[in-house]
Amino acid sequence: MTTSESAYGVMAGTVGDDVMTVHELVWVAGAQRPKCGDGAPEDRGEEWFRRVNCPYCLADKQAPAA
Repeated sequence: MTTSESAYGVMAGTVGDDVMTVHELVWVAGAQRPKCGDGAPEDRGEEWFRRVNCPYCLADKQAPAA
């Protein structure tokens, strides 16, 4: 298992200051970003070994604009 693979095959992590919402992370332009598009472009994705709990990522939908 590599550092970019979790035990269940999905990169999961938080973005910006919100450490409670765990997103499915995907690579976009060389950076890890939430699958749902949440967070500001300058927010850094931080990979965690936690289960994804973001309802938008789980439903394969875009998060509403903030």
